[in-house]
This record gives sequence, structure tokens and C-alpha cells, in this order.
Amino acid sequence: MKRSPAVQLALILIAVLGSACAKIKPDEIGVRTINFGSSKGVVEKDYDPGFYRNLWPLETWHRFPRTVQQMRFVRDAALPPRLTEDPIAITSSDGDRVRMDVVVYYRIAEGQAHKVVQDSGIGIQHQRLVRDLVIETARAIFGQLGTEDFYNPDEREALREQAREYLNARLLKRGIELVDYLVITLEFDPAYENLIKQKKIADQMVALEQSKTRAAEERGKVDMIRQETEVKLRTIRQETEAQITKRNAETDLRIAEFKTKADQYAIQRRADADLYRKQKEAEGIVLLKNAEAEGTRRLNQALAGPGGANLTALEAAKNLRLQDVVFPSTDFNWFNPTDMALRLGAEPASTSRGPYAGGANQATGPTEDNP
Repeated sequence: MKRSPAVQLALILIAVLGSACAKIKPDEIGVRTINFGSSKGVVEKDYDPGFYRNLWPLETWHRFPRTVQQMRFVRDAALPPRLTEDPIAITSSDGDRVRMDVVVYYRIAEGQAHKVVQDSGIGIQHQRLVRDLVIETARAIFGQLGTEDFYNPDEREALREQAREYLNARLLKRGIELVDYLVITLEFDPAYENLIKQKKIADQMVALEQSKTRAAEERGKVDMIRQETEVKLRTIRQETEAQITKRNAETDLRIAEFKTKADQYAIQRRADADLYRKQKEAEGIVLLKNAEAEGTRRLNQALAGPGGANLTALEAAKNLRLQDVVFPSTDFNWFNPTDMALRLGAEPASTSRGPYAGGANQATGPTEDNP
């Protein structure tokens, strides 16, 4: 099914945002390196679990385990070769060869992950550093013993503690903290091995159990750190959601304010338009009334003149209903228009020279002036 352009754009944006965000997991420590600019180099701080800006290639993120790590110098066929190193070969003070199985527990020191990057580099470079220092320390410290002294548990334990302190001091300078340094077994010349094997096994088992107890305690600490980190992540997530909700509410409020102002402006504009229309209508009515008054005035003026009465008589004649006219049988000239006009309201010929005056003269016949 072909995706719409909007869906494709959304997927591209999600991919871009995902690539621009570095995630530090609860069991990790983040280290940020700036690749360009005046502040180029490793940032002098460690980053706790969370999400951070990642503008590659301007900057690079490195991650280190927050938990305790182990390095085993044992010959164990049950474990993959990549998880073990060969037992440490030591030459005693009297020249005999001793092979020692060692397990080292270590972790990145608090707030020192960036120092590890500066000192050892990225990736597994710090593991190689730990390996080299463990071998060097074992040879320097345990090489002081004679072959017979290796069978003395008190002397060997004293040197183990010395080796642990010595190695821890060297690792701390590199940003790494030593949790424990365990000597598991010693492999001597077969002539010596048969003599002390049973006795030394018991001693080493005690030390091993103690180390397991300490390792369990460290695992408990790691679990506690993980739980605290998860609580921090939930808190950060809740605070982020609260901020988003707050921003959305503020945005909705501003939108409502803008809409209210727009509605008020529209109402005001409509009111102004209605007022303008009513003003113009009132002005038109005034003009119409003035025109009607002027027409009435001029009509009255015309009617007040000499032909006004004649015009009135003419209008009366137009509106006359013949079925209502009563003609007298005596003293009335039926065919004299002058008498008819006078009866309808026309002025006599002596006061008006309207159209009916001439008709009266014509009806009465000749006069002295008109034989």
C-alpha cells in the first residue's frame, strides 16, 4: 500500500528527530564529544540516563556501562574465548613459574567517564588498559614471593590486598574504580601441587565465597542504581508531559483571546456599517420630505395664481360622474359651456382670462366690439 505524502513526511520527520536525539539507557553513562569549533573536544562532564541533543557530525556520543564489569584471567573451556584471558604467568623470586587465575571486578568511577575517553579512548580501549595494568600489577606484587611463600595463605592474602590497592590507585588516575581483585587458583610445579592441593582448595573456597558475597552486594547496588534511574526517568517523563499540557493550555487560551478580539472587531464593524446605513437612509428621507414639501409649495403657489381655479374646475370635471349630475329644467342654458364652467367653479370672465372666458363670449353672440 502506497503511503500518502503526509505520512511519508511524518516518517521522515520522525527519523530525523530520532537521529538528532541521543538516548542514554539506565545502565549507561554518556560522554559527549564536540568535533568542531572553539570548544572542540570531550565535554568535561558525564551524562546521566535520559535523552539529549545529537547533531552528528558536529558532535559524537559515547556510552559506557554503569554496572560493574569483570575481567577473568582463567582457563575455562565453558566460556567463550572473548570473555576470558589466559591465566597470569608469574615468576617467583627464586625463579619458578607460577600460573595464577585472577578475576577482577571494576567499573567506571563516578563522574569520570569523560576522563576515560580522554585517557584511554572510546570503545573497549579502557578494557585493554585494565587488562595490561592487572597483568603488570600481578607480576610486580606477587613476583616478590618465593615459591614456598605462595603456599602461605596469610602472605598471599596480604599481597592480594596490596595488589588491589596498588591497582586501584593506578586505575583511579585513569577514571576507573577497582571493585575487587580476586585470586582464584594458583598452578604450581606438579611436585609442589600434590603436596598443598587439598589444603589450599579449602582456603581459596573461603575467599571465593567472600568474593561472591561482595559481588552479590555490588549487584544489589547496581539494582538499586537501576531502580533510582528508572524513577528519575519516570519523573522526567511526567514533568515533560506536564510542561506539554501547560503549553497546550496557554496556546488554547491565546487562541480564544484572539478569536474574542476578532469577534468584537467584526461586531463593531457591523455596528458601524448599520449606523452609516441608517444615517444615509435618514438623509434620504429628509431629502424626500423636502422634495415633497417643495412640490406641495409649488403646487399651492400654482393653484393660488390666475389659472388655479380653472385647473381645479378641470380636475372636478374629470372626476364628475354623469349619473350623479342633475340638470335643472328651467333657467339654465344646456349648451352654454360658460355657464357649465361657472357652475363647476371657474372664475367669471371679468376676473380671469382663462380658457373658459373666450367660450363665454362666443356663446353670448356679438358685442359692440365684435359685431
